[in-house]
Amino acid sequence: MLKVGQLLKFVSDLNPQNTPTRLSFYNFLKGFPHPDDALSPELIEMFFNYCMDYPHWASNKQQLGHEVQFLLENFNSFYQQKFDLSPIRFPQNMQMIEIEHFSDLIDAVSSYVKTTCGENDKFRVLPDQNKRAVVIILREDKTLEVRTFDRKFTIRDGLLEPLRKDLVVYYSSELELSPHHTHKIEVAPYITAQFRVVADKVTGSLLRGYVFQKLQEMKNEPLQEQTRILFPIKRLEQFFVDRRTDPYYQDLVSQLERTCALIQQGDSDALKWSSIILDKAETAVDNIFLGDKLMTLLVRDLRHAIREYGSLGSVGKKLSSSALSDDILSAQQLPEADEECLKITPLKELDLIN
Repeated sequence: MLKVGQLLKFVSDLNPQNTPTRLSFYNFLKGFPHPDDALSPELIEMFFNYCMDYPHWASNKQQLGHEVQFLLENFNSFYQQKFDLSPIRFPQNMQMIEIEHFSDLIDAVSSYVKTTCGENDKFRVLPDQNKRAVVIILREDKTLEVRTFDRKFTIRDGLLEPLRKDLVVYYSSELELSPHHTHKIEVAPYITAQFRVVADKVTGSLLRGYVFQKLQEMKNEPLQEQTRILFPIKRLEQFFVDRRTDPYYQDLVSQLERTCALIQQGDSDALKWSSIILDKAETAVDNIFLGDKLMTLLVRDLRHAIREYGSLGSVGKKLSSSALSDDILSAQQLPEADEECLKITPLKELDLIN
């Protein structure tokens, strides 16, 4: 059986920098699969699906498909036709659909997930700010999968299928990140992270853009320090983790309360590092704990303490660039739905459906 590494070497010997298609294919093979993984038609189709997510390749799918097909045919000829190309659906033969209405997205995702779940598996589809669908799947062995889907679909055998169907974070039955799986999430538009987490240390990489350029590589780094990955994970966990049991949430609340109290007592040292705590908390409110009233109020209290008790000077100038105004942070300005955001339901109480 042919390995990914063999195709990677074949492409590398063809000077992949010569064309955008070849460079994209080379970077994808180098960035996502392991060289020892078996080469499969599914991997090639995954590359095409990733490409079709970008407007550039969606507009140039004929060029993309024909060039990769020609490359694979030459590779296959070199290896005595050991790689069967017949199952591969090339982009020039793909039909793309972008679902317009969010309610239709929820229905389409639900229909697709039903085809992938076992008889004793349960799942629930949840909206994330009406931008994407988050699917929580409880497997028969009590492990958990959290999958995300956007609005882009393709048609396969007459059925709608998500274009990107491999964005998933795996959890153990104790709701800890699984050390036995490779996780994959989109951390920002057109930036994908693939990583493993063992003992709260993360190893993996971030790829960006339509040529899948390596943006960052992590080798056994503390997960808490890798906010590009940590924040998207925490945002997903808000759908099934009780914040009262989330160490990250509780630690941030404690830091806000302590810093505010120290400033009110006239502690000048606390005033010096308060901007760091404030910035960290505001980022969390914006990106993780959306609509959380407790943290919102603590952020407002800390900012007020800095202004009321601190010597503004340069510290005040530094804080003036805050992304959230007092009006936005006002509890009266928060929509009614935020009350529901605060009520994070423990996993065992989730109303999962078959």
